[in-house]
Amino acid sequence: AMQQTADRVTVVITGLFATAMTMVVPTRATLVLATKKSDVAAAAKVMGSMASCAAMLELFLNPVFGRLSDAYGRKPLLLVAVAVDALCRGAVALRPTSVPVAFADRAVSGAMFFCFLSPWNAALADVYGTGRKSFAASAAIFFAIFAWIRRMLPETLPEDRRRPFELLACSPVRFVKLFQDRMTATLAVTVGLQSCGDYLNICDINLLYLQSILGYAREQVGHFAAMVGVSQVASGQLMKTMSAAAGRKGATAIANTMYAAALLALGTSRSKEQVALAVLLMAFGHLRASTVGSYLQHHGQAWALLRSSARGMGAAEIEAAKANLCAVLKVFMPVLYGRLFAWGTSAGRRVPGLPYLLVAALTGAAQLAFSSVDPDRASAKGG
Repeated sequence: AMQQTADRVTVVITGLFATAMTMVVPTRATLVLATKKSDVAAAAKVMGSMASCAAMLELFLNPVFGRLSDAYGRKPLLLVAVAVDALCRGAVALRPTSVPVAFADRAVSGAMFFCFLSPWNAALADVYGTGRKSFAASAAIFFAIFAWIRRMLPETLPEDRRRPFELLACSPVRFVKLFQDRMTATLAVTVGLQSCGDYLNICDINLLYLQSILGYAREQVGHFAAMVGVSQVASGQLMKTMSAAAGRKGATAIANTMYAAALLALGTSRSKEQVALAVLLMAFGHLRASTVGSYLQHHGQAWALLRSSARGMGAAEIEAAKANLCAVLKVFMPVLYGRLFAWGTSAGRRVPGLPYLLVAALTGAAQLAFSSVDPDRASAKGG
C-alpha cells in the first residue's frame, strides 16, 4: 500500500518541484543585467558568485540533511527544504528589484534544491529499490508541494532501517569516506566531473550567452528552456534504450560523448540551428550520471557493510556525500565559468564559449575515469 501511494505522489511532486525551481531561471539573468547596466562581464561575475555561495551552503547543509534523513525519515527533511524554498521565492516576489534578496534567494534556494534531492532520492530508493510573477508562482508551487508532502506522502523509511543520528558525522567533507575504496573513489570522481556540466550549474552562463551573444529576447530564452526541458524528458527513454542496446557502461559512454558534443556545439554556436543541434545532443546525455550514481550506491553500501554495518553509510548519507563532493566543485566552478566568460568577452576577445569548452573537456575526463574500472564485474564478485 505504501508503494502504491508513493508511486502516485512522487510523479506529481517531482514535476511540481522541477517546475517551481526552473520557472524563474530565465528572469534572473535579466534582473542581474539590469542592475549592472547591461555589463555582461560584470553580470557574469555576480552570477558566478551567486552559484558559488549556493554551493558553499550546500557543502555544509547536505551532510546534515542526509544524516537526519537516515535518522528520522525522509518526509520531515523534504518539508523543511520545500518550506525554505517557498519563503525565498516569496521574498523575491515582494522585493523583485533588491539585489541582496535575489542573491540570497539564489544561494539559499540553490542549496535547498540539493538538500531536497538527498532525502528525495533516498525515498525513491526506499520505494523502488517571469520577474515578480514568476517568483510568486514559484513560491505558490513550493507551498503546494509542502502541503502535498505533508498530507499525501507516507514516510518511506521504516523504523527498523533508521540509523542513529550523529552530529559529528555531519562533516562537510563527509564525502572523503567515498575515497576509502578504489571502486567507490573512481565512481565518485566520475560523478564529480560529470556534475560540472549539470544544467543547473551552467544555466546562468547559458542565459548570458543566449542574451548577450546570440541576441535572444526573453521569450526566446523561454523557448530554449522549454526545449531543454523536453530534451530532459526524452533523456529517460533514450538512456533506457541505450542501456538495453549497449549495456549500462556502454550507455554511459554514449551519454558522456553526446553531452560533450552538445557543449562543443553550444559553445561555438552563432545560429539558432546550432543551438537546436546542441539541445538535441543534450537529450542523449542529461542522465549520464544516473548509472554511475547507482553503481556508487551499490558499492558504497556494500563496502560499508563489509566493514561496519552499524556505522556504515545509509542510502541518504551516500546521496549527501555524493552531493557534497559536487558542492565542493560548485564552490569554484561557477566562479571559474564566470571569469572565463568575462575574459572571453572583454578586451576585444570573441571567445564567449570558453566555459562550454571546459565542461566538454571535464565530461571527457569523467568518461576516462569511468572506463578505468568495471563495476559490473566487481558486483559479480560481491562488491
